[in-house]
Amino acid sequence: MKSYRTTNSVHMVGRAWQIKIMLRQLQKEWNPDTPLQHILQSLASSRRDH
Repeated sequence: MKSYRTTNSVHMVGRAWQIKIMLRQLQKEWNPDTPLQHILQSLASSRRDH
């Protein structure tokens, strides 16, 4: 499973079950009630700050 983050996007390469697990882990790190779209936008914006 590979993931790539650029300033404008997040790309995940792998099997569907691997991507699902990675997305669940992201939600656990944040808050289970946080929409995935919000998490991904925050990751992209934090990447631009660096």
